[in-house]
Amino acid sequence: MTTIRHFVIASVGLAVLASIALAEAPAKLPSVDVILERNIKALGGEKAMRKLENREARGKIRLEAFGAEIPVVLRHAAPNKEAMELTIEGLGTVRDVFAGKKGWTETPDGRVIEKNERELVNKKIDADFYAYLNFKKNYPKIELQGVEEVGGKKMFAVKMTPQKGDADTFYFDAATGLVTGIASAAEMQGREVKTRVFFRGYKTVDGVRIPHTLELKEPSFAAFTIRIKTVMHNVNDTADWFRKTK
Repeated sequence: MTTIRHFVIASVGLAVLASIALAEAPAKLPSVDVILERNIKALGGEKAMRKLENREARGKIRLEAFGAEIPVVLRHAAPNKEAMELTIEGLGTVRDVFAGKKGWTETPDGRVIEKNERELVNKKIDADFYAYLNFKKNYPKIELQGVEEVGGKKMFAVKMTPQKGDADTFYFDAATGLVTGIASAAEMQGREVKTRVFFRGYKTVDGVRIPHTLELKEPSFAAFTIRIKTVMHNVNDTADWFRKTK
């Protein structure tokens, strides 16, 4: 019995020492530069990305709280303009617009709600048409947080902190190099909330891979899923994309 007890104690001690050794010598992770470069390559390469100046995507958005699916149009143009338009049958159109410096939301009842300072600061980064080429420009501080498992897949979690605005954590698929999700924070309905959006179903359009499913999982009260049906690039007539209609 004494021999067995000593063996068990010794085994536990060796296990502890082994765990310490492993903690001191973790598996080698890729550098942030390598992760960002792999992402650009996976998307189609910088040359292909620079050929595009604007994008219009059309599809359906499912609002989980209402169980409703309605048409949605997403528009995006260089350098940092974007708009989302929802058409609700029987009510009218909702437009959320960021025009480069100013932003607002237009509601079916004729109201125009201007974005506050925090929203504008974040939008200047979020709306960057070449965001994945400008990570280092938009985020002076970029840190690899480690490896996480999301949906059964290994992801590199990279926290990016801008000079002004909210920090974002990007999840890069270790196998494909593509961004599969972003976690951040935001103010919704007068309260601070954590946000988490996922990107799936990447398809190549005009030489660049575009996610065709976008899913906001958090906060749950605002959850939605967008499924893109068509994508067009370098649209000629964009005069009304980022103008107020009310």
